[in-house]
Amino acid sequence: MKKYLYIIIFLTFIITASGCINYNGESQIKHYNNGEISFDYPGTWNMTNGTDNSEIVSFSDPNKSFNVTVSKISIPQGYSLKNDFQLYSAEDNDFKLISKRNYTINGMDAYEYYYKLNSAEEQNRKEIWFEKNNQLYNIVYTGSGAELEAKSDSGLMLNSINDRNTVNTLINSFIINDTDKYKNRATGWAEIIIPAIHAKWLITSNSVNTADSVYHLPNSYYPGENGEMALMGHHTTHHAPFLNIDKLKVGNSVIIKDYITQKEYTYQVTSNGDIRWGVKGVSIGYQSTQEPELLLITCYPPGFSQAAWIVHTKLVSVQPLS
Repeated sequence: MKKYLYIIIFLTFIITASGCINYNGESQIKHYNNGEISFDYPGTWNMTNGTDNSEIVSFSDPNKSFNVTVSKISIPQGYSLKNDFQLYSAEDNDFKLISKRNYTINGMDAYEYYYKLNSAEEQNRKEIWFEKNNQLYNIVYTGSGAELEAKSDSGLMLNSINDRNTVNTLINSFIINDTDKYKNRATGWAEIIIPAIHAKWLITSNSVNTADSVYHLPNSYYPGENGEMALMGHHTTHHAPFLNIDKLKVGNSVIIKDYITQKEYTYQVTSNGDIRWGVKGVSIGYQSTQEPELLLITCYPPGFSQAAWIVHTKLVSVQPLS
């Protein structure tokens, strides 16, 4: 009789430890599936819908000590996660890269970046990136280091029972549906915000004629890189995103929310009214520079395209995208 009792106790322990049930008789692991992506996540997490252009869904624990977001971003023209994704040189002491590595999750190439945020709470940030369906997908964890410190020799406790209540539960079960239905659904890969003229537009790599957006010149640089990043927008047509950039003054801020690097870049106007006759934005050769620069370009005179009107800005701060 004791023999059978021991077997029952042992089996109960195994089932409980495996996460099938918890002490309240409820499932510890829940499943998310929107048809495009699917993954498991701890049942104690609170889920909310995405809040911005790229965010699909987000999670937090009951104590609000960490946040996890899952997002999708359109790939800019000519961009490759494998070849182009990197930590840009524009950093400050509050946002430091600690490690980066590549590995495979569910047959997909994954790119992991681990940052230290020198905030009052001494938070960490972990980003996992995937490229599929002509889109970029990412999982971003921001919170205390406790969730990230438990690592095996291989870096992640991929199948550990003790790891089931961490962010790795989501990461290691992440699946992207490989169908044409979900290709090219997302639009902009970043946003530009210019408070002084009350402007807020998506940044795309499609065409300068795309409505409700400005165009990133593919022969220019990306946010935070040591070079001239160029954004071009119409002055009078296609919703006229750059209607009032001639009114910007030295010192005004221009903010880029970059969903690819998950960073917010703040530039400051250094000069306005650089007129280049007989030149269009696409024909300018954008140069490398010692510090990141951003050029805002529109046609001139208004309603004509005889010249390029350019606003020059320089990068003044970088912070994690909240």
